[in-house]
Amino acid sequence: MASHKGWWQICLTMVLLVLGLLLSLQFRTQRLLANSLEFQKTEDLVAMWKKLSAKRIELQQEVGQLEDQLRALSSGYGQEGEAEAALTKELVRIKNHLGLTPVKGPGITVTFTGDAPLLAQDLVDVVNELWVSGAEAVAINEHRITVSTFIGDKEEGRSLYLTVNGQKLLYPIVIKAIGDPHTLEKGLTFTGGLIDNLSTLFNIRPNIKKHEELQLPASVPSGFKYARPVKEEPKEATRK
Repeated sequence: MASHKGWWQICLTMVLLVLGLLLSLQFRTQRLLANSLEFQKTEDLVAMWKKLSAKRIELQQEVGQLEDQLRALSSGYGQEGEAEAALTKELVRIKNHLGLTPVKGPGITVTFTGDAPLLAQDLVDVVNELWVSGAEAVAINEHRITVSTFIGDKEEGRSLYLTVNGQKLLYPIVIKAIGDPHTLEKGLTFTGGLIDNLSTLFNIRPNIKKHEELQLPASVPSGFKYARPVKEEPKEATRK
């Protein structure tokens, strides 16, 4: 009985964690995209606003579903077999959201060659545009992108190289995204959009290709250095 209770508590903690991560992802996406809004045309801003609104509604629905499942699982604790099966299924889905399992499916690749004067912010913009366009999973040079991924750059002599979570990216830099290939491609290539601006302003012209199936690796989980879970104190029974 104790083992069942411990399993239930661990799974419940994971479900609560993903609620925060989903909201964190939405906030991070909007904040990073806002940096380049001043360079967009009015009609492009309207299109981006619609995409962000749709993404926000999708995340709100996801949060609502998780909260419903939490209430159902909490009220059904005692029916251990059904609760454990439901939690196991939920953990699989959460792992997919957090990039902890390899995935495959249709999508696109965006390839930058070594002659492209690419900056870390350009990669961030491309990744966020893919998320907004409906990507379900993204990887850069086989590094799975999650809400905790850091894309940056480092100096090496007089040159600058790009990094993902501190690891050097070698050219060609290939971004893989799983989702509807047509929608993902259009989200990047519409007139006045991100790729159009990179091409016009900086002569950066990535090769975008649709694929019937792509395979993305799992992310490498990084443990918390400072944060740790807070144990809830048992509530005292009250007399009526």
